[in-house]
Amino acid sequence: MGKSKLILFTGHYLPGYKGGGPIKTIKNLVDNVGEEVSFKIVTSDRDLGDQSAYNSVNCGNWNSVGNAKVFYTNSGITGHKQTIKILLGGEYHTIYLNSFFSFRFSFIPLIVAKVLNKTVILAPRGEFSEGALNIKAQKKRIFIAVYKLLQLHRGTVFQASSHYEANDIRKALSNNVDIQIAENIGSQEFARELPMCSNSNSINAVFVSRISPKKNLLVALKMLQDSQQPVSYHIYGPIEDIEYWTQCETVIAALPSHVQVEYKGELNPNDVVTTISKYDVFFMPTKGENYGHVIAEALCAGLPILIADTTPWRNLQEQGIGWDLSLSNPKAFSTVIDQLATMTPEEHHQMRETVLAWAKNKFSQRDAIEANIAMFNYAANK
Repeated sequence: MGKSKLILFTGHYLPGYKGGGPIKTIKNLVDNVGEEVSFKIVTSDRDLGDQSAYNSVNCGNWNSVGNAKVFYTNSGITGHKQTIKILLGGEYHTIYLNSFFSFRFSFIPLIVAKVLNKTVILAPRGEFSEGALNIKAQKKRIFIAVYKLLQLHRGTVFQASSHYEANDIRKALSNNVDIQIAENIGSQEFARELPMCSNSNSINAVFVSRISPKKNLLVALKMLQDSQQPVSYHIYGPIEDIEYWTQCETVIAALPSHVQVEYKGELNPNDVVTTISKYDVFFMPTKGENYGHVIAEALCAGLPILIADTTPWRNLQEQGIGWDLSLSNPKAFSTVIDQLATMTPEEHHQMRETVLAWAKNKFSQRDAIEANIAMFNYAANK
């Protein structure tokens, strides 16, 4: 059959970065699978939350971006017409959707695909996790009900990045949906050096993500209220939800004096590993991730990770690389922060070396790459 041709729809892509993990997921996929699969990507003409279009790309036309051709659709009805025209006229084997709840980049292409009797892979990207579904829950219940009523899940191949996400998909839609497990392709960049922790009895923690309810920064800040040891907590990421950030600022203002919090602004995706490798721990008790690229990047930076048990990154303590704790016990998080603060610099450095060695072993393997190629072949031959 030759090289498999795939047309991929996603809300945001390069040169955008505010969309976070999904952009990295697709970039890593294209970088690593682009020799075996021909990618055409259809996306928005602007970054997440921006009012104006990119000025560095040719919007409304195809652009060469890495191993892919990317079409940046205009906003409004023009963008919908462009999407439909691409679907009607394109030569491709498979349609790949990178969201479940996106009306523009999932629902409309899926309807057209069903009319054209095209094969569809849909990657919910963690949208069916309990934490994610609880945000704007009523709207999401209605969307799922309409989806089931139209039986759009029939014949669709769903991608899960782990068996945890596969269970979430079945719970939300049906036990009979066609699910292929293909883990997201992680970071290939690693910390070049691990600085020695300079102070004992204190800790430098870091948060990197969009500032929105799903990422749970507000809860992280409340957890720090119970910390007994000096803590510095630096926050990186675009403020997606201004009202939510205002709540965070209120908690920050009331924190005890030994807890210092600073918002550091947005962080270029190319600088994440280098920047966070200077910290002591990655602390993000997210409500749910289907993968969590920034978690993978923290591991590649040699950082112990302190997260909730709402991601595929589990059993961290047994592996000596961090902690995945229940959000029902917030005190446990502050206890770990205190434990880290009272480690000797040598103990902390040894833990970081363990984390980095684990990450190099994990992300140098081709398992995830081969699983994604197998999924595309499965769908193309379905």
